[in-house]
Amino acid sequence: MKYANADFIMKNKTDMALFFSIILAFVLWFVMFIVRPFNFWLMMSVSTSLLAAVSFAFRRPLFSREELSWKNILLGIAAAALLYVIFWIGNEALIFLSSLLPSLIPDRAGNIEAVYANRGALSPAVVGMLLFFPIGFGEEIFWRGFVQAGFSEKWGPLAAFGLTTLLYTAVHLPTGNPVLILAAFTCGVFWGGLYMAFGRLVPVVISHMVWDPMIFVVWPIR
Repeated sequence: MKYANADFIMKNKTDMALFFSIILAFVLWFVMFIVRPFNFWLMMSVSTSLLAAVSFAFRRPLFSREELSWKNILLGIAAAALLYVIFWIGNEALIFLSSLLPSLIPDRAGNIEAVYANRGALSPAVVGMLLFFPIGFGEEIFWRGFVQAGFSEKWGPLAAFGLTTLLYTAVHLPTGNPVLILAAFTCGVFWGGLYMAFGRLVPVVISHMVWDPMIFVVWPIR
């Protein structure tokens, strides 16, 4: 009975941490993208580190030691390359559709430039390193390793995938940038689907860590 009570209390603490950390994520993203009191990349680094710390504190282990294999690392790199190709094709499709229906995404080029506007706040090398770690790492630890995994235990993998994708997209809604919101939705579907399909966090984390600097610094898509 003592152990059952301890498990119940811990589960309640984890559920509360999950709920309040999601609210915290919305607050942090609003401050970063809208209020912008400090350097964007430093705020993003602190925010993702904080959310990752909450994840590690309330959900252990987030992944097993067996997941740290070359197979999962290579899978993550391949997934990052695939996502980059998806974005390149999507951008070409948007260019074509915008030429036919200019009102589909007003000021597509301006919205894309707004996504990349923060790149000049620090040197490209520093931005790339921060995107790799802690930003890419922290985002996946939180959204897939903590949020989606927690929802999956409560409501099953498919519902967890859908709800996490909606939340991951919703934190970007205050920006009012349709390109950024669409990009967040695409990433949420891709990484959430990858996590649901393989049930392993490491490939998803590697994919995000590689893709971020690839698309923001190394080979931007415009």
